[in-house]
Amino acid sequence: MPNQPLPKSNVRTPLPRSHIWIAILLCVLSLLSSCISQPNDSIGEAYVAPAMLNLRHDLTGKKGTVAVLKHGEHLDIVDVRRRFVKVRTAKGAEGWVDSSQLLSTEQMEQIHRDDKIYHALPSEGAASAYETTNVHIEPSRASPAFTSIVGGGVVTTLEHRLSPKVIGPPPPNSLALIRVQTVPRRQRREKASRISFKLPPKPPPPKPPANWQELSAERIDGADSVADAHAEAERQKAEQKTDEAKKPPVLEDWTLVRTKDNQCGWVLSRNLMMAIPDEVAQYAEGKHITSYFDLGQVTDEDKGVKHNWLWTTASSEEPYDFDGWRVFLWSRHHHRYETSYRQRDVEGYFPVHADAAGADTTSATFQLITKDDDGKFYQRAYVFDGTRVHLTGQQLYQPGAANSSKPNGLNMDQIHAKAAQPGWLRRQWNAVIRRIRGR
Repeated sequence: MPNQPLPKSNVRTPLPRSHIWIAILLCVLSLLSSCISQPNDSIGEAYVAPAMLNLRHDLTGKKGTVAVLKHGEHLDIVDVRRRFVKVRTAKGAEGWVDSSQLLSTEQMEQIHRDDKIYHALPSEGAASAYETTNVHIEPSRASPAFTSIVGGGVVTTLEHRLSPKVIGPPPPNSLALIRVQTVPRRQRREKASRISFKLPPKPPPPKPPANWQELSAERIDGADSVADAHAEAERQKAEQKTDEAKKPPVLEDWTLVRTKDNQCGWVLSRNLMMAIPDEVAQYAEGKHITSYFDLGQVTDEDKGVKHNWLWTTASSEEPYDFDGWRVFLWSRHHHRYETSYRQRDVEGYFPVHADAAGADTTSATFQLITKDDDGKFYQRAYVFDGTRVHLTGQQLYQPGAANSSKPNGLNMDQIHAKAAQPGWLRRQWNAVIRRIRGR
């Protein structure tokens, strides 16, 4: 009989036991990944402080940037190592950043409250930046800069404030840790071979002088004078430290500005130039123009259309906003600016309100707030009729209470404590699940 093929058997070859365990593990992982849609492993919340912040994949800096974060973006903190924190964005991207570049929830809420107040402030004039200038969250160099003004960019000035000069640490360029430079093994061997020879014995100590007893007696006699000299030196050092502590801190003038994008922040006043015409600015006499206002236009047959101006100036770093104000009018007869009214040595405060003359009238009104010698604040109203300034009334003014409380920053001790809680294993497991799911 010819050879016929054997019938197929329905009996399957059993899988190895290791393959069975691998299949079971994969099933468990798939079930867990489907159950855990959004792992709740956050140990804190934070917001991005600077305008742009690179999110690094790891602390070594070997891999590139995961994402670029923007100011005000909400982040969940999932891990911490010393001052670095691992965060997760709303889109699920994870990476490491420096905690000094983050804001707490209290700080972000305070920024939103301040923005509402700042947007309601009246304009004190326009200013342009000399060069690219950072806009800070607070009037301090150490505060984060959330945007910038390009050179020549125009902003609206709102307020002035003096703040102690504080030089903050430069922002880190990367999260890469600095490695200690070690000497190669070959160089260590060569160095060891060069110093392997025996050193000569140490010379004997010198003998004391023959009159050592007399010298000791003289030293004992002069011990009191030496102690007095030391005490006097310590006293002088203490007095020097006290004098340095009594010295007033160096103050910087900051200006609150509103950009074209309707963002409000603080800029160093020395980086701004008020946008008043040079024909008027030349009369500043070395003083700083803090605000200016248009009081109406004048048509000159030879020079064209000109404007009357009100400005306030400050000559030194004082806690008030201006120490003098002046009204300029355009003279059609002399074809130049002349002073209509001027007042010096005042203690003036913002806001200054001014209403330019309309098309149907030649008079403009403005109000200024000053503090008199009796310690009271007065708001005085004036009218400029195109030639002279007239006082029309005054009333007591109650300035608003300044909010000196500062919100707390990111509490790193609390974040470290939460990271050390028993939920650490669960966070690590959730991290493994996210890696499997491609997050």
